[in-house]
Amino acid sequence: MRANIARSVVLAVALVLIGSSLAAANSVSFDLTSNNLGISGSVGTVMITDTGTNQVTVTITMNAGFSLKLEGGDVAFNGPSGLTASSASNLAGTVGVTGFTGLSFNHFTAGKNIAQFGTFDFDYTSIKGGPKGTVSVDTLTFVLTAPGLTASQFTGAAIHFCTASGGDCGPQTGFASSGPPTSVPEPATLSLMGTGLIGLAGVVRRRIRG
Repeated sequence: MRANIARSVVLAVALVLIGSSLAAANSVSFDLTSNNLGISGSVGTVMITDTGTNQVTVTITMNAGFSLKLEGGDVAFNGPSGLTASSASNLAGTVGVTGFTGLSFNHFTAGKNIAQFGTFDFDYTSIKGGPKGTVSVDTLTFVLTAPGLTASQFTGAAIHFCTASGGDCGPQTGFASSGPPTSVPEPATLSLMGTGLIGLAGVVRRRIRG
């Protein structure tokens, strides 16, 4: 009976793993752990998520004590192809609990050297349109649209950041870049895993009772 239970467990685990692989991750996350100011740890994250055909949404979230520079700032990417100045839309930012829309990138460059991190494929820079006196944000979201664009194409990100939270930037600014992306499982993957584990428990229970 123990042999039958073991085979059932192996089968159930295999089904969970197969189901998980079929539900491919639709988001990648970049942890901004490298910077040119000598600050240890991460200053924030860049999350890129598939949100439509040929479309991704970028969400930049700064950690406490840091913010994303607006006017004169940079948001750069490696990996995708076909991005243009008009690819970016729907920029929105937050300072604390206050959100605002109507932002836009003032400049776009293909092939931009970012501090000591090397050349990035695409660089969106100098965000304008923030409320008067607001020169940085705690979070920034925007949409990128280009033929065949998916989150999985992105291999790196870099930003221009400030050494204070909120909208006044702080005493210093610097550049931060990421390591390799981390895939983020979509809800379907987690659901499949949960269903598989429940099934596994049922199989084991039935075998023990038998």
